[in-house]
Amino acid sequence: MTKCIDTSVWIPYLVPETLQPQARKLISPLLTSNVRLVAPAFAWAEVGSVLRKKVRLGAITASQATEFYDDFCQMPVDYLDSNAIRTKTWEIAQKFSLATLYDAAFLAVAEVESAEFWTADQSLLNTLKPCPAYVQKLET
Repeated sequence: MTKCIDTSVWIPYLVPETLQPQARKLISPLLTSNVRLVAPAFAWAEVGSVLRKKVRLGAITASQATEFYDDFCQMPVDYLDSNAIRTKTWEIAQKFSLATLYDAAFLAVAEVESAEFWTADQSLLNTLKPCPAYVQKLET
């Protein structure tokens, strides 16, 4: 089995916030199983960018952000990039009228790798009409 975890799930897994119990319930068992975790090649930068933003907003300290980022970088994630993923990313962005390719790239990785895609991003879910069967929502 393969799973693609969105940044909107990784952040509450790492940072104490409202969805942390749900994110940990999903991710923790995956870390000790045979489940393959996949993400677009830039996912590490996206997680890091969100952590840096939380520092700028005063939600976490720079030291905490460094610890969270280091923790994330230790996760057994296969970062993927290929022509097939780039092509599928563009197709998905067009199909769902997505303004950027970031979310589309996560969806493309999930499609190309036949993975479940887990997200807590309600805004993204609202744009996915009809929602692909491989998309799963982290329950609040």
